[in-house]
Amino acid sequence: MNTHDEQKIREQLITMIRGGNAFTPLADQLKGLPYEVTGQTPAGFSHSIWELTEHLRLALNDLVEYSKDSHYTSPPWPEGFWPDHSTPASDEEWEESIGQIQFLMEEMVGLLRDPANDLFEPFEANPDHHLLRQATIVAEHNAYHGGQIAMLSKAIERQGLV
Repeated sequence: MNTHDEQKIREQLITMIRGGNAFTPLADQLKGLPYEVTGQTPAGFSHSIWELTEHLRLALNDLVEYSKDSHYTSPPWPEGFWPDHSTPASDEEWEESIGQIQFLMEEMVGLLRDPANDLFEPFEANPDHHLLRQATIVAEHNAYHGGQIAMLSKAIERQGLV
């Protein structure tokens, strides 16, 4: 693959991680949510916005750390990837979680921007894994749960829980 084509792939991955092409960027979506609704679970939903947001943060941390060091040990599934409470303890905890998500997304972007990081080079600890795989998982996972958060937000609004 030539350098120009690889750069186009890197830029598309970055676009997908930061917000995609067909939906509100995750960072903008989270910043627009009032703290008061983050712990609510409307009828018909299994998780609160806080639970999904923290799950995103925990999973994103895992994906980024593994991308930096394939010998990194992931937390146990599922308990290491979900918060133990459905509501943030404070507005500060909510804001910190959002800030960490943004930081971790930019850390993945930094890995993608660095031409020394080969998108296709197999990871030492697992030759079936590589940076391209990790970046697409970040983009897919953020989009999936970002969509759930958008639906929760609408349901909270429609049910008058705001």
